[in-house]
Amino acid sequence: MEGTPEAPNASVTPGVASPRRWRVLLAYMAVGIGTQMLWITFTPLLGCSTPTLCPSANNVALLTAIFPLVFLILSIPVGHFIDRYGFRAAVLVGSILLAVSGITRPFANSFPLLLALQGIGAIGQPFILNSISKLVRGWFPESEASVATGLGTLSIYIGLALGIGLTPAVAQGAGVQGAFELYGVLAVAACAVFALLGQERGPRAPLETSGGSVSAARGAFRVLMVPNILLLSILFFIGIGIFNAFADWVVPMMGARGVDASWAGPLGGVLILGGIIGALVMTTLADRYHQIRPLIVIALAGSSVLWAALGLLHGVLAEAVILGLLGFLFMSTLPLALDLSSKSVPPASEGMANSWVWELSQAGGFLLIFVFQDMGQAQGWTSTFFLAAGLCAGMLAISAALRPPGAPAKRENAP
Repeated sequence: MEGTPEAPNASVTPGVASPRRWRVLLAYMAVGIGTQMLWITFTPLLGCSTPTLCPSANNVALLTAIFPLVFLILSIPVGHFIDRYGFRAAVLVGSILLAVSGITRPFANSFPLLLALQGIGAIGQPFILNSISKLVRGWFPESEASVATGLGTLSIYIGLALGIGLTPAVAQGAGVQGAFELYGVLAVAACAVFALLGQERGPRAPLETSGGSVSAARGAFRVLMVPNILLLSILFFIGIGIFNAFADWVVPMMGARGVDASWAGPLGGVLILGGIIGALVMTTLADRYHQIRPLIVIALAGSSVLWAALGLLHGVLAEAVILGLLGFLFMSTLPLALDLSSKSVPPASEGMANSWVWELSQAGGFLLIFVFQDMGQAQGWTSTFFLAAGLCAGMLAISAALRPPGAPAKRENAP
């Protein structure tokens, strides 16, 4: 295809499997893991006594909120950047910003400076997360696309699990500043690995000859008006909102079921572990049977039932089992949706398609946190489980309108 970039010294053709594809994906995953670890760093350290690096609960909320806030602002422009310049340029920009943030945060001597340095990493995040489909479509054959997308998305879950689970232990052994310095070194290492191994091989959007930003904005909204993209964006406005609300309010929500606060972290870990397994299994099934929509429908139907069951059953064991199954089904819908979004548009618009799904998901993540809070405080936190079940049922109804992705030949035309 005219205008398709190829890695230096690469003797491969886009769309044809190459042994290089797995190392490119692993390099991307290293950066993705680092992104999530740096984002979630402060939450596990809430209440520690180290000045500046262990701020108050309100300041921790600001430090974590800046990532989705910046994502909301930058996701769509970043999608245009990815389609124009390719995933390698985008991930390099994001990983460099992440490395700068990670290596400088330990030396912040005031909260405003710490917030600014955290913001640098936040700017890098959409460049990384929005690039997965562009990478997959360039390097992986259709028969491996869902699994590759699942593995790329898996880096989000692994990074969250490591950030939440390892940070207290690392801080106890090396000190809080030592933990921050270690994470900064890891961010720099991930950036170097991707710079070395993250070769470009996917199609870029044709350069605009006229219209400038107006033409780019028109193209972005044309992508959103593709039926599957619009539906998937709505689905993940709701879905990421539910996940963020549960992550923020897990202690009072589980406390309403009689679970001690000390179990909230481990139970959240069970949810993420289920998500890791689900992402691998469901995307493997999608590739094997060439079906994505039915798997999304099954996952949402099961999730609706499981959220309701979580509101009815008591006991740590029962809740751990339900949360594991919920992670398996509910969290596996993200890689499936990203894969379906990229297959629903021309190759040159994959970055923008992923960007819309992420954009709306971040907006929902903000809104539903407050909706769950208001409902929990007004009607009791148990009611929020049934709210989640009802929202999943609504997602299930929306998912019935999703269409199979078009044949590859049809994806050569612009939307």
